[in-house]
Amino acid sequence: MLKANTTISEVFIESLNNAYGSKRNFEKELVYKAYQYGNKGRLFFGINKLLNFTMSPESNQSDIPLLECNLDACDITNFIEDIDYSKLSNAYLQIRNLFES
Repeated sequence: MLKANTTISEVFIESLNNAYGSKRNFEKELVYKAYQYGNKGRLFFGINKLLNFTMSPESNQSDIPLLECNLDACDITNFIEDIDYSKLSNAYLQIRNLFES
């Protein structure tokens, strides 16, 4: 079982790097998706049952959201600056542990 700390987990960073190449590329993808959706509605970043990251404008019942941004109420760049990667990492590890058990 993976343990969550107050720091960012290596497992989370490795998964993020595998999916997007780097944390910076992940943030670029968030901006790209926000503009692709017209900066309106919601942007969901989550994880599916295969432990793959997903980004979509609506919550999918089979995916578990890790982050949610209301694009109508906030600017995507401010949202990205406010992301707490240690909390995101802990949420990822909890979900991953649930799927693996």
